[in-house]
Amino acid sequence: MAQTMLQYVFTPTPGADMPALLGLIKESADLWRKHGAQVSLWSVQVGEVGNMVFACRFDSSAKLGATLDAVNADPAFAAWRIRNIKAGLASWVRSNQAYEITI
Repeated sequence: MAQTMLQYVFTPTPGADMPALLGLIKESADLWRKHGAQVSLWSVQVGEVGNMVFACRFDSSAKLGATLDAVNADPAFAAWRIRNIKAGLASWVRSNQAYEITI
């Protein structure tokens, strides 16, 4: 079964309170993990230096779909989204969804 992943690429707002941003990221990671995602955070070192990547990995596309349904139905995640937007600590750059090709 092929793994699949989501990537949310964002850039911290210049002068952002990084401990506060990392706190919001950790809270989001906990919510994604609660619903079955394997979560990691990346700092871009080459290319779009300064961007960060929040990655969610899943064992299958079916698991991705089930997790998305659960996350989007979770009132705690809806509340997190509002706090995250109001905080203004980062800006969205892009999102990617990819699935593994076995070679």
